[in-house]
Amino acid sequence: MEQRFKQRLLGAVVLVALAVIFLPMLLSGPVERTRVDIELDMPPEPEVDAAPTLPTIDDFNAQEAPSSNAGQSAETAQQTLEVPAPTEPQSTAEPEPDPQPEPEAEPVPEPAPATAAGFYVQVGAFGSAENAERLARQLREDALSVRVVEESGAHRVQVGPLEDRASAERMTQQLAQDHELPGFIIEP
Repeated sequence: MEQRFKQRLLGAVVLVALAVIFLPMLLSGPVERTRVDIELDMPPEPEVDAAPTLPTIDDFNAQEAPSSNAGQSAETAQQTLEVPAPTEPQSTAEPEPDPQPEPEAEPVPEPAPATAAGFYVQVGAFGSAENAERLARQLREDALSVRVVEESGAHRVQVGPLEDRASAERMTQQLAQDHELPGFIIEP
């Protein structure tokens, strides 16, 4: 019976506490909301001059061509705008005749080895070398140049090298369409 008495006493205490909290709110009516205005001392907005405009080429041409020289040629006007090149000290020795420049042969591009720098499209990274080699074998069957690079424990399958970024983007789209492999471009 003692347990039952404690429960009733606890219930009575809770009801009295709720009455003390909410009864004054109900009897006092609606709460007036007051607005507090705080006066701030703000300085007036500063007056700023308009931003200066940059001179245009027409302004330079108008300054260079006075009204008496209205017929001045464009060549003379351009000479006044050119900055003279720095001069080298004159030497007393006779200048050597300039040798005839030899025509430069156009460099012949060499085929890039499999480890050459270029753009690559990475299509997978695997923890096991067997899985990486399996994907590389599938891509090689479709006549693609593929390499498997091991970096920090991951075996990365990369297609390439490709000459430029545009061809790497095309290869990325082709791999996504043909093999459903999402890839991203590795730059040199």
